[in-house]
Amino acid sequence: MVLSDLTGGRLQDYKLPLLGGLIAVSLLLELYVHWYLGITTVYSHFFYIPVVLGAVWYGKRGVLVAILLGAVLLSVTFLKTGSIDSDTIIRALMFGIVGLVIGAVSDYMRGEQERMMNEVTDAAIQSGLRGRTGTGSIREVRSRIASFAGVKRLREQGDIPGLIRALRNRDPAVQYDAVEALGELADPAATDALMSALTGDKYSGIRWKAAEALVKIGEPAVPSLIAALTHSDEGVRWKAAVTLGEIGDQRGIIPLIGLLSDTDRFVRSRAAYALGLAGPPAIPALSETLKDAPSGVRTGIVTALGKMHDPAAIRVLIRALTDSSEDVRQDIITSLASQGEEAIDLLVAALADPEPLRQQGAAMALGALGRPEVLEPLQKALETAGSPTREVISSAIGEIRSRQSPERTKNPPE
Repeated sequence: MVLSDLTGGRLQDYKLPLLGGLIAVSLLLELYVHWYLGITTVYSHFFYIPVVLGAVWYGKRGVLVAILLGAVLLSVTFLKTGSIDSDTIIRALMFGIVGLVIGAVSDYMRGEQERMMNEVTDAAIQSGLRGRTGTGSIREVRSRIASFAGVKRLREQGDIPGLIRALRNRDPAVQYDAVEALGELADPAATDALMSALTGDKYSGIRWKAAEALVKIGEPAVPSLIAALTHSDEGVRWKAAVTLGEIGDQRGIIPLIGLLSDTDRFVRSRAAYALGLAGPPAIPALSETLKDAPSGVRTGIVTALGKMHDPAAIRVLIRALTDSSEDVRQDIITSLASQGEEAIDLLVAALADPEPLRQQGAAMALGALGRPEVLEPLQKALETAGSPTREVISSAIGEIRSRQSPERTKNPPE
């Protein structure tokens, strides 16, 4: 019972320090009791504690502890008496024999335990596949065994077919662990099985894990993810969209743009988010589509471009300030205002654009940014602007000044 407790997980993190401490105590006993006090027996019985623990914890490798302590015993005896008696030799040999026997038994028991666990795990997985019936408690126990032992073993072995079989187990815990393991291995051979988990599983946690695993697989999963964008389940569509965005493969850009016209509002927003994740490679296609797309799709494109924080995307947004839809123009201004310092130079340059709508949009975005350094270019633009644009620029200047400290508001710069 004591040995069972010592091999449990509670001491897992303290094995080596504890064993080292016991060896140190043994060495102190050897020096003090044997060398200093001259006592040659009894004290060495303490040596069996580190010898046995080393054998139990480390198997036959633990015999090194017995060899060390036996060698110390023989050395001190020789240094103290000038010879080594048979009694001391026998005690040293006993340390080695005990360590070796217990280590061999420990290794054997550990191997048998793993073999039995593997057999039970395989039986649990196969029972899930065959759909055998039985008591719920037995099935649950078997599933848990497969989840926490079998899937771990399959992952360590890199057994992709075994993990795919585990995906079809009835227990969601087994499925979840199998999906996670397939993601860690990132083998393209698991793509179809992970897509089945993404598109066919009713548990959102497993779906998310499948999506994460497909991101790790990367480019080989792109064609299957593109096909999933037309799935009847909106949850599948938007998860596939986000996964494509995180992979960032250019093959997914056009299909994601097509998803901006999806009937589900959330799918549309996730498609825009995914295109934002795709980054600069998506800008040319988004810019081209922005010209003639329906207003709802244009809104999604603006959202995607606004998430990139890229100069090329900012230029596309500024050009689009002439959009025929006031709602789209407002979305563009909001996106430009969210760009921060990256957009200031481009927006200031747009104040000199001959198109009034671009001037007005740039002024409104600069006003929303609220940076005092843009006051001067806004005031210069005010001097030459036409009537409608002057009102917008004046409003932007007023908005920026209203955000300044009270002292600066009372005493504006001349």
